[in-house]
Amino acid sequence: MYLHLETSGAVVLLAGDAERTARVAHKYKDAASIIQCPTPQALVPAAALRPVLAVICVAENDQDAFPSWRTALAKTLPGTLITVDTEDPIGTVGTVFLIGAGPGLAGYMTVAAHRALASSDVVLIDHLAPVTDIELWAPGAEIIDVGKVPGEHKVPQRQIDQMMVNYALAGKNVARVKGGDPYVFGRGTEELYACERAGVPVEVISGVTSSIAVPASAGVPMTLRKVSHMFTVVSGHAELTDAELDLLAGFVTSGGTISLLMGVRTLPHTVAGLLERGVEARTPVGTFENVYREGERVRYSTLERAAEDLADLRPPAITVIGRVVDAGYASGTDESARRDALLQLALSEGRDAKA
Repeated sequence: MYLHLETSGAVVLLAGDAERTARVAHKYKDAASIIQCPTPQALVPAAALRPVLAVICVAENDQDAFPSWRTALAKTLPGTLITVDTEDPIGTVGTVFLIGAGPGLAGYMTVAAHRALASSDVVLIDHLAPVTDIELWAPGAEIIDVGKVPGEHKVPQRQIDQMMVNYALAGKNVARVKGGDPYVFGRGTEELYACERAGVPVEVISGVTSSIAVPASAGVPMTLRKVSHMFTVVSGHAELTDAELDLLAGFVTSGGTISLLMGVRTLPHTVAGLLERGVEARTPVGTFENVYREGERVRYSTLERAAEDLADLRPPAITVIGRVVDAGYASGTDESARRDALLQLALSEGRDAKA
């Protein structure tokens, strides 16, 4: 049986073997937390979380499991409401593919990603993923746009998690298509955990991260011999703290390169913070807006001029800060002398020198 209880915001404990508790977990999707205990010994640490409901997940014909679990629960969790779920697990469970679709150009999709799409029944696609040919890549699949744009979430993240789980538990293969790489500011780990918690198999398919590929489209590398031997990827979704700005200022001053994602709104704060901490005012800055899309713009500036030159920057955009930005200037421009000097340094013989 399945006891209908209000468990929203509560802690629910599922007792039984891992496969069965995983299949039952989706029934308590509104719970604040679900604890899955595969053995009675696991009840001891679980008791500290004070579950309000314990569900014994056993097979209909398992006459031994229910009394042993009930005894263990009554001893370890006195006062906790106990019920039993004897429903047999549903049939074949689908697979969720967490797919990194790259920076928006169809050619950056990996072979593994195309193969996963071809075997998918449902596609949950993000705003920054390539959508032009998705119907060709996933023939017959139901395609659902769950994309987010700044200030507007078409489908809340928790609902996306539940959609993946529900479709997979219904036996469908689900392609969760995300821009860039799912593990680089893509909430891929959260979605992986949501599926694992529900007993849904997951395959993570890495993608080409936009933090590198987008600047590279304009000839801007993250590293360059004798110029920069390290780079970091930073989320600018929220304003950087003083401690973070301290670290980044030293990083850039030492020759490092910063690739700033989701940093349009907070860019003035980031630039001001680096300047206040002594980063050279003439440090190059490159911005790459709507790359591989209509309205693509690539612009170059410096820290001291960024507030003025880039005042109309709009997302999606990636900002790169560091000497390597000079490599992106086209020859024949007014700045080509800086580019040529940078490349000559990289090509010169002898030991690497601090830039």
